[in-house]
Amino acid sequence: MTFISCRTLFILCCAVLFPSLTLAMRCGNNLVDVGASKIEVLAKCGEPALKEEVGEDISRESDNRDTRRERRYVEKWTYNFGSTRFIYVLTIKNGKVIDISTEDKGF
Repeated sequence: MTFISCRTLFILCCAVLFPSLTLAMRCGNNLVDVGASKIEVLAKCGEPALKEEVGEDISRESDNRDTRRERRYVEKWTYNFGSTRFIYVLTIKNGKVIDISTEDKGF
């Protein structure tokens, strides 16, 4: 009995702490997960509803203590599967999916 209670508590804690943790996205009978290539995503899911290129500024300190600013870009692909499913946002870096998150319900 105690084991089941601890297990249930663990699952509930994970659900509260990581509400948007999404490891995969279903496209019909296909599954796309973190690590998939852009070509694989396109083959399984088709073109996204929206493609964005998002930049982030990164400061790096070099060996001689100079601070260098770099701008790195990732792609954000948004899939809207309709009002009965969530909107999925795939973050793609160097041609591979590095993150899958969900937004509100689609439309």
